[in-house]
Amino acid sequence: MLWTTPAAAIDISGEAGLVSDYRYRGVSLSRGHPALQAELTLEHESGLYADLWGSTLGHRDEAEIDFTGGLAKDLSEHVSVDLSGTYFAYPSAHVDNYVEGTALLTATHGAASFGLGVSYAPPQRGTGHDGNAYWFGTADYALPKTPVTLKVGLGYERGAFDDVAHGGKWDWTLGGEVAFKPARLGLAYIGSSADRDRHAVVASAFVAF
Repeated sequence: MLWTTPAAAIDISGEAGLVSDYRYRGVSLSRGHPALQAELTLEHESGLYADLWGSTLGHRDEAEIDFTGGLAKDLSEHVSVDLSGTYFAYPSAHVDNYVEGTALLTATHGAASFGLGVSYAPPQRGTGHDGNAYWFGTADYALPKTPVTLKVGLGYERGAFDDVAHGGKWDWTLGGEVAFKPARLGLAYIGSSADRDRHAVVASAFVAF
């Protein structure tokens, strides 16, 4: 007798859209200009996943492409952990490519969710042979009986990318999203203590596919 097992379930999802300013950890990577962005995600029922994300940057021939692989697992009904590694690639500037690892712990309670995480990029060519650490916290609250989710975030970065002459960089996000499936619209105030690009109001519009 031949024994067969069901094929493992793999979910494929994606989205594409536009942001008025591509801000990463509080700092504009699109030089204050709008950016096109897209993402494709594959998720296995085991918790393993792979993600491909891309964005245009400030000039026409510049782009960022991120390759992420990770494992997301539920530790309990309300607590989950996500361990991942990301390769940041810049096709027009290969010397800036670098690798970073991230650990994220998320807790949910009703309509609210809270996240605490840390990312670390070891010394490598793309970081100028310096390490970079980023600690961050997030909180989301889905307003009952509405399509609105409120979002706040706070981060602290120290190392190769902190963009501060002395000490580390703080960044913060305060905003919200409105979901009208398959679309979502967002508006957020994003700021930082960086020596440049200190703050901006950023609008976003994405469509899932």
